[in-house]
Amino acid sequence: MRSNVRKMLDDFTFKVESSYRKYSYSKQAKQRLKRMNGGYDLGKEYQEIVVPYWKQFGIKPKKFWYKIFADRDQKVDPRYIPDDLWYGEIVPYYSNSQFRRLGEDKCLHDLNFPDLNRPKTIAKNIACVYYDADMNIITKEDVLNVVASYHDDFIIKPSIDSGEARLIKFFEAGQCSREEILVTIDTLKANYIIQEVVKQHATLSRLNETSLNTIRTISFFFKNEIHILSSVLRIGAENSRVDNIGAGGYAVPIYRDGSLHEKGVNRKAEWVDNNSRGIYFKDIVIPKYDELIEIIKREHRKKSHFKIIGWDFAIDQDGDVVFIEFNSVPGPNQMTLGPTFGDLTEQVLQDVFVDKTLKYAQN
Repeated sequence: MRSNVRKMLDDFTFKVESSYRKYSYSKQAKQRLKRMNGGYDLGKEYQEIVVPYWKQFGIKPKKFWYKIFADRDQKVDPRYIPDDLWYGEIVPYYSNSQFRRLGEDKCLHDLNFPDLNRPKTIAKNIACVYYDADMNIITKEDVLNVVASYHDDFIIKPSIDSGEARLIKFFEAGQCSREEILVTIDTLKANYIIQEVVKQHATLSRLNETSLNTIRTISFFFKNEIHILSSVLRIGAENSRVDNIGAGGYAVPIYRDGSLHEKGVNRKAEWVDNNSRGIYFKDIVIPKYDELIEIIKREHRKKSHFKIIGWDFAIDQDGDVVFIEFNSVPGPNQMTLGPTFGDLTEQVLQDVFVDKTLKYAQN
């Protein structure tokens, strides 16, 4: 067990971060509710359905969350998890935030996931040290020489804290100069990875060929079993290089057999049945989806410090599953797929707020 002083400091840091997350996501939700003209009119349903459900766990969630959750289906389901509880209580309980950056570091994927097919690494920087793809220490000049003459398209991106495609830079083979590369890596300064662009499967390219359209799957390590909570295909907007909704893309739920739901959601929270290219989502089946799920179940068993993980995978042109990254603080995917924990919700809330079976997990 850690020393009392160390534990006290870690607990304080945890409380500060949790408080900030609760405040931040509550503020965003209230702004969203304004755009929704107040959301669903709960009437007596909040007091009759939501409050009794959560009372057994010693919690009274804020009413405004359920105005948002119920708006789409015009139906109140108390199993929805408010974002302030998700990010402020539930995820920190199940995943050790102290290990987050080390665990998520893309430069260490070859060490942490040696058996997975990954984008080809050209070079990387870990804490201001340059490495080649085989973890041999090299110089900055070596990096420039290799990258400037690289024979295929590549990207340079942060290896940690790179959500929402932040600071990712794309380069086309033979179309970039040493100076341009130098500016990019000098801007990032440290902790970045240079990888070959994945050539995706023709099925996914149909939806949008300019972005790598990825599968985001949330898995849950609960009572020694791996549960798949949700899975969506993220599709980029026309001519976009990234696949996130914020850049104009789509998120489409994936059925267990790999086929897409009839409708996907865009950044305006509109449910549509096709994208800007006129491709109907219901006509698409994700290649090797069953294999992807088995990979997640196998790999998550090894990551018990992170019991909730958001995995990003692609399918390459040869039909192989390609691991892109994982996120130990993923979004709950509720607005797209319904209550995050589904039929497990009561067991989860009982564990987090009452039984606290994992209270020593982060010692």
